[in-house]
Amino acid sequence: MTNENPPRRVSVFGLGRMGAALAEALLNAGHEVTVWNRTAAKAEPLTAKGARAAASAAEALAASEVTIICLTSHAATMEALNGVTALDGRTLVQLSTMTPEESRELALWAEGRNMRYLEGSILGLPTTVLAGSATVIFSGPEDLFETHAALFRALGTPLHLSVDIGAAVMFDRVWYAYAFTQLVAFIQGAAMAHKLGFSLDVYFETVRARTPVMVEQCMARGAMIAARSYETADASMEVWADALEGTLDLCRENGIDDALPAAVMENLRRASAAGHGDSDIAAVFETLIEGKGR
Repeated sequence: MTNENPPRRVSVFGLGRMGAALAEALLNAGHEVTVWNRTAAKAEPLTAKGARAAASAAEALAASEVTIICLTSHAATMEALNGVTALDGRTLVQLSTMTPEESRELALWAEGRNMRYLEGSILGLPTTVLAGSATVIFSGPEDLFETHAALFRALGTPLHLSVDIGAAVMFDRVWYAYAFTQLVAFIQGAAMAHKLGFSLDVYFETVRARTPVMVEQCMARGAMIAARSYETADASMEVWADALEGTLDLCRENGIDDALPAAVMENLRRASAAGHGDSDIAAVFETLIEGKGR
């Protein structure tokens, strides 16, 4: 049987928490990993696990067909790459936090040295990267993504978003709108349960039990949004708003911060005022894309 993911030579720049997790995940998947960091001592835990430490950024780039950069900033990236000359046929993968403009600057730098370039955003934490359960969104040439997709699967699920450099960086911010709000909503519920004297264990288990159903409900509303059609046989926008009013009352009566549910209520009321009161909650999409106050 052929190995669908044979060992590859890959270098990792930057050994902070995320960079170290990237390098270890690639090592765990059987790849030949070269690491480089300005503070050389940070490489020691990885060399103990089989990585090779490069003495310079140029040496690390030359060692592998693919180099992944995960440094603290664009300025740190360009400083590390200062003086590097042509590296024909190699691939540079940027997984640092940066702006679209900075990513496009790095893409031009790579092009000028006969390297190919992919930009990525890691949706996950170092622990999820190590577990192979992160999602990594890429933009850049699709053929280049396909060439290296098997390598990226050591980190989790790789997805190609766009050929346009800068797209994956922007998508990262899109994801935050959902992920951060979801986590704070979970914490809001925990705060309410605690303040009202309910068992946190029961609350946590309720979230665990209901999450698969909530995912199904999100995808059902995704279909409505894609079709821009919001007819519902379930609850209308006004019914959702009336239910949430009880949550707001409970917060206010018991001295619990209500900023988050109040913000949700504002969105429901604005959608109703725009004529979507009899529609599904998914119709909030229409007022969100128009912007507040427009």
